[in-house]
Amino acid sequence: MKKSTLIISSILVFMMLLAGCASDKGNSDKENNVKGNNAETEPVKASQPPGEAVSTKLLDKPLNLKVMTVDSSPQIVTDAPVFDYIHTLTNVKLNLEPVPNANYDQKAQTLIATNNLPDVMRIPNGKPYFAEAAKNGLFLPISDYLDYAPNLKKLIEENKDISKGQVNGKLFGFPLLGKWKLQLAQAPMIRMDLIEKLDLKVPTTFEELYEVLKKFKEAYPDKIPFTNREGSPNLLSSLGFAMGSGYKIYYDPDVYGGRYVYGPAHEEFKAPLEFLHRLYSEKLLDPDYALNTGDAMKEKLSSGKALFYFDNNSFGEQFTMALKPTDPDAHFDLLLPMENQFGQKRNLMYKKDWLHHFVINAKVDRPEDVVKFLDWMYGEEGTLTTNYGIKGEHYNIVDGEPVIAEEIINKYADVKDPFRTMQNALGIGFQAFTLNVDERPMALLSSDELVEWSTKFKVENGYMFDVPPPPLNDEEINRVKTLLSKIDTLVNQEVDKFIIGTKPLSEFDSFAQKLKDSGALEIEDIYNEANKRFLASNP
Repeated sequence: MKKSTLIISSILVFMMLLAGCASDKGNSDKENNVKGNNAETEPVKASQPPGEAVSTKLLDKPLNLKVMTVDSSPQIVTDAPVFDYIHTLTNVKLNLEPVPNANYDQKAQTLIATNNLPDVMRIPNGKPYFAEAAKNGLFLPISDYLDYAPNLKKLIEENKDISKGQVNGKLFGFPLLGKWKLQLAQAPMIRMDLIEKLDLKVPTTFEELYEVLKKFKEAYPDKIPFTNREGSPNLLSSLGFAMGSGYKIYYDPDVYGGRYVYGPAHEEFKAPLEFLHRLYSEKLLDPDYALNTGDAMKEKLSSGKALFYFDNNSFGEQFTMALKPTDPDAHFDLLLPMENQFGQKRNLMYKKDWLHHFVINAKVDRPEDVVKFLDWMYGEEGTLTTNYGIKGEHYNIVDGEPVIAEEIINKYADVKDPFRTMQNALGIGFQAFTLNVDERPMALLSSDELVEWSTKFKVENGYMFDVPPPPLNDEEINRVKTLLSKIDTLVNQEVDKFIIGTKPLSEFDSFAQKLKDSGALEIEDIYNEANKRFLASNP
């Protein structure tokens, strides 16, 4: 990254900070227009100045914690310097066990089924096995320990979405929150240099996208026009939503004024299946789409083997950087939401908060101290440490704000993925282990283009926040589990057959009806009734 770019990015971030971290109450349309999503209020502050070492450690006695979390690319450095610093501040020795994203759900469910949990583990939001395990007493009920968690207690009062993670009226996990985020989205990203080179029209509809991908294949027969990661679930939750449907149970803002819908059970789900089948049959979709890991997708896009993806827009920046040394004109750019066959223009953007659950093993020793430590991560000292590293070495406080040290910026400025590589090397941020994510370093280490893309993710441009599932009661959890065990299995077995063509799309109606007969509509009713109940009790 050029020095001038760094300076401009720094000025941009400084201007954002001067503007103040805008209120995010209710995520209103007006508030969605800012570049970053910023928390409305600050957690309870430590008594010491920001980043200063405390005179006594957080805990009186040493505590070892085994923490299972999601590994990513670049990989987490489990002996990164910040973990020793956390030990110095808190008396907590962290033993991280990173598990690759592709295998994470399977590993988590196996540990839950055998009741062989680590001390702390992350469970992504919306996973049905979370509620079942909580109901069966495997996780510590955090609600019973809020006297040891003043930061979380305050945040619960301010952010009603946290309570959506409750099971039978209790909170069983520390939610992953976004203190400050550069707004990102599940967006269509394309090699804009090739559109210009081939004198093609920038697609504004999915039919026009098909034509562009076809032209790409004609001009570059050895390339893959469209690739992805994590198979049909990823494709049908991002592209599927943009095309008017969604994958499995999701919230659709356009159905009867907004309802939870089991997408594959409805006619609208046929459109993305038809589109993907057409791409697959004409060799426009990656033939290995169903098997691609995140690393495989990134390798294809960063090497020039693939030319389009529909996923996290921030990846486009790292792909462009990887291509530049051999192809100076190469660059990925954002496509605004394209019109689908229903006349809609809609894409999902990431919410301020992930709301993933960091659960505590119900059998953990010294539960009060474990709660106290996790709550520390929401406080000022914990947030700074887990997002910026060691004060005076990795960052400094300038005019009351944390600023990454220039030597750290320079060290990672020219690597393939500066922000994530820095995070993992230092052991900080979302990529490692934190509960209150501050992504201002991302803006500093990112290109001007990524910051510019963030300004386009607005409701008036067709972007919508994903809506987390509502809390279910005990009876609903049991019923949904029974229904989903059959219905999700049917979807998993049949969806790829429609895309690949081993099952004709003429059989889609009978497939959708089979899902309805198996209880898909009952699942919708359960979710929507639970949501009404939640909204009534959390006005």
